[in-house]
Amino acid sequence: MAMIQQLGSPPPACRVVVVDDSSQTRDTFAIAFPQLQVEATFSSVEDLLEAHPSVDLVVADLVLSRGPDDRVLQGPKAISALTEQGHRVCVYSDESRLLVVVHCFAAGAVGMVRKSEPLGASQAAFLRVAAGATVVPESMIGLAELLDRRTALPKLTGRQAEVLAARARGIAWDTLARRMGISTKTAQGHLDAAVKKMLSLLTAVNLDPSASPGDIERALGMSPGDLMDPAG
Repeated sequence: MAMIQQLGSPPPACRVVVVDDSSQTRDTFAIAFPQLQVEATFSSVEDLLEAHPSVDLVVADLVLSRGPDDRVLQGPKAISALTEQGHRVCVYSDESRLLVVVHCFAAGAVGMVRKSEPLGASQAAFLRVAAGATVVPESMIGLAELLDRRTALPKLTGRQAEVLAARARGIAWDTLARRMGISTKTAQGHLDAAVKKMLSLLTAVNLDPSASPGDIERALGMSPGDLMDPAG
């Protein structure tokens, strides 16, 4: 028989775990959000997955670094791993690039709270996500529209991503073509195809498709070491 909550009794605790590589965030989260029952905190997604806690919500930062030479599970790949283990994930980050955030939702995140938001509003948002709602920051104008397309987000092929990365680094067309063992025309065709494939997304964030490859790469979060780095 279901237990009936008596009038005046405290609401059921919202059990959460926090993943953040900042010790300050981990140490102060429970103090900042007293309505959340923090079961544990982790500095990496790998540690959380190994512990496999049973909670209502995982609050996770997007960028989790141990060092410049270490590869760690972070961003959309981390969210996907957490959701596959059955967790409900809320992103806790000030990431402002809409195309990066929409990939996080496509990976399984069901909410996002910005670290710069007031504590009271953030706590209310965490509780809403834990209760089953999808929460999007009001400050991220345009994200709601992009979320409607998340199941059909285009992906670049390996060659397209390679050409975009090389041109973003300023590598000349003839040098690039020689390295890839293809003609200059073919290399240029890969970049044209990449931009055309991402055209609707770039337009949605007001980025001119004729922008530099570096600007396009940053908007997509595909720079080396970034959250959507194909080599990550």
